Amino acid sequence: MTAQSVDPAGGALLLDPLLRLVTKLREAGVPVSSSEVIDATSALNAVDVLDRDQVRAAMAATLVKRAADRPAFEVLFELLFAVRRGGRAGRGPATGDERRQIATSLDRVSHSGVDASGEGAADLLDLIMEAIRRGDPEALRALAQMAVDRYGGMGSQPDASERYFLYRVLRALELSRLMGEMLRAEVEEGVDESKVRAELADRIEAFKKLIASEVRSQLAEARGPEGTTSAVELLGTEDVDFLGASPRQLAAMREAIRPLARALATKMARRRRRRDRGRLDVRRTVRRSLSSGGVLLDPAFRHPKVARPDLYLLCDVSGSVAEFASFTLTLLQAMASEFSRMRSFAFVDGIDEVTDHLKDVASFLEVRHVLYRANVVRDDGHSDYGAVLERFWDRHGSAIDSRSTVIITGDGRSNYREPQADVLRELHARARRVYLLNPEPEGDWDTTDSIVGAYRPMLDGVFEVRNLRQLGDAIYRIT
Repeated sequence: MTAQSVDPAGGALLLDPLLRLVTKLREAGVPVSSSEVIDATSALNAVDVLDRDQVRAAMAATLVKRAADRPAFEVLFELLFAVRRGGRAGRGPATGDERRQIATSLDRVSHSGVDASGEGAADLLDLIMEAIRRGDPEALRALAQMAVDRYGGMGSQPDASERYFLYRVLRALELSRLMGEMLRAEVEEGVDESKVRAELADRIEAFKKLIASEVRSQLAEARGPEGTTSAVELLGTEDVDFLGASPRQLAAMREAIRPLARALATKMARRRRRRDRGRLDVRRTVRRSLSSGGVLLDPAFRHPKVARPDLYLLCDVSGSVAEFASFTLTLLQAMASEFSRMRSFAFVDGIDEVTDHLKDVASFLEVRHVLYRANVVRDDGHSDYGAVLERFWDRHGSAIDSRSTVIITGDGRSNYREPQADVLRELHARARRVYLLNPEPEGDWDTTDSIVGAYRPMLDGVFEVRNLRQLGDAIYRIT
């Protein structure tokens, strides 16, 4: 694009949307000065206002000064400058034989009309894997839109949040399982796994961002950009949902996890001191009073022996609940001194101990590091709580005793497989306590493939843990 072809009135044409964006950025805590607004207007005069990517780059360069504020800008830009369905602003035409083949496949799947549980869903997942392996941005954009259409369910929950819809899509896709299948395929073709693992992980993260962008675009189209941005909750760090939190919110939550662990440890120590004081020992108190002429100046107490529990932590690291597992593992690892012993396990449809992996964690545990180093996928990579409980009981059941507290974390969705409640009953009979921490809203429990109701009679407590505040409260209550 030459300078002569640029419309010099671009800044004026976008002045109203620009000012709305500035207002929303300030409401989100991003500092934007008046001089920067003038700079943004000048920058828009130098770009093609019909090219969305150029407009985005011009506004980001002039309005955002800190890298930490870029995610907030991206979210608000997507909402206020959403592309209408079918639009291709800034995308350009697809080229090449491979892209034409994928486009033909996309067209076939999009017109199949097959239900999400049928063959069309399998075709969609195969196409996602193929597009990720190729690194094809055109196909991935189209697939993100199709995934949101198929799994988002936006028509059924018109008032739900963006995080809710994003969670639904990511849970259905199970990208961690797709990652495992792609790695196995690469290894079978003779490629060194270490060379492709990081690249595939980056492409999957980029695909997640495309899905989030599509969710925002569809919400903006359905509700209008102003209605959507006004519904964005500017919550405190401790009140942000784990499921679907933005990258900026997740970063803030990671910074807050260690202070939260210290605060919890202090509260637990204070509670333990109160318990240690015990009941009044009348005989010893009377004996002590003899030295003060019978005045009870120095009461004596019977100090109970309060044993610290052995903690067994079983974390579901599949799909979008993996972030929740990261926070739970990191929090309890930071509080390990409050337990006589702590053993941690990660699972999908296989289970593996990760206690030794946590010893090297200085600040925050990224679950993808656990997935790389632990054997958590045994069969097809779909969550299977029943099989996991059986394997845990066979390997470690003999170590569970009356001092053991078992905490299971995850959404309790087992893909319609047998929950093996009898195994959990045996575990509960031998352990001191067994709890389930669920990051889903309580209203979603016992829907579709959830097995929370099947497990509830064998649990000492089931806690809704959607954010850091609820996680801290739950840990304090059960330890």
